[in-house]
Amino acid sequence: MCSIKFDDIEFDHIVEFSKDSTVFAAAREISSGRIRIFLVNETTGNVYARNGRVDSWEEVCGVHRYAIIARLISARHNHIPVYKINGSRN
Repeated sequence: MCSIKFDDIEFDHIVEFSKDSTVFAAAREISSGRIRIFLVNETTGNVYARNGRVDSWEEVCGVHRYAIIARLISARHNHIPVYKINGSRN
């Protein structure tokens, strides 16, 4: 995976899937302009980042996981668009 600058991302929008308690979030890495996509399981607290180069989701752990969750909470309080879907991500 390309290294993500976790302190340099700004969330653009969030999609909440109510039936499976997951959040899909799109962010932009400010310095490079790259789009980063995250999937958060709100039940387990697991965070995944999309790696488009190998077509997979990779788990984000440790301090990076906490950074993503904190930035998501902050983004919600800053009123970015949050789309709520009464369904699952499948």
